[in-house]
Amino acid sequence: MGKHSEETQVIKRSKEQCEDRLLAFDTSKYDLKNHIADKEESLVVFQTKIVFAANGQRITVKLKKVDDLRTEVTVRSELISNIQTNDRGVNKKNINAIYRYLYDEKGADQKPEIIGNKQGIKKKFVPWGKNTSTVKMSIMASYLGGYKEFKKSIKGTLEIQEAGIDFAVMGPKFSIPFLEMRSATIASTFDIENNQAWQMICFKDELKKDKTDYEKAKKNKLVVDYQNESGQTACIFRADTSFEVEKSLLKAQTLIQELMGN
Repeated sequence: MGKHSEETQVIKRSKEQCEDRLLAFDTSKYDLKNHIADKEESLVVFQTKIVFAANGQRITVKLKKVDDLRTEVTVRSELISNIQTNDRGVNKKNINAIYRYLYDEKGADQKPEIIGNKQGIKKKFVPWGKNTSTVKMSIMASYLGGYKEFKKSIKGTLEIQEAGIDFAVMGPKFSIPFLEMRSATIASTFDIENNQAWQMICFKDELKKDKTDYEKAKKNKLVVDYQNESGQTACIFRADTSFEVEKSLLKAQTLIQELMGN
């Protein structure tokens, strides 16, 4: 993943007003790639129309209703490619452009209420402008496939937070907010092999590591179905903890479902 900046502010507009304005944002430069609307929260994703290897950009805007007159707006701007090592301030400019666009002319001079300011590359495991106090559960896990920007299996930490799940290692990391999630399923290698959609996204070498029927039947994997700009897909993790793996995954599944509102 490329460099990114993120910021959260409270805008003195209703969530519906913010959403309507965003859907018309700078159509000459950006395409609307995803729009997930819900009563309390919505997600809007833009991407530059012309995506070159080094300067393609994605802007993700999360809207959360505070009350009828105020909306918590989280704006994340990121370079789609890792080729460009310096964003040259473009991410900050994108964030400022979104907020300027959401403020009306009469209120342009009012100072926004700052909830969080997570600019530049994230040094900690903190998604969507939240802090580490929002962490509900953390387990060691291996990423096995389904997130298009990660091309190989890698060991890291899977954290369940109030806003979504985060998977991170020392360098690369990614987040899936609950607003994008559709389900969380505990699965075995047999389950993945019998599900064509899961089998297509799972790294085949990882499935081959389970050689016996006992290993293949072990429910040590978590499959998270979610919606992204390309449509519905899934992301697969294997719990690597040696103590009560299935119990830990059951707890993780239950927690995710509760935070999703299921």
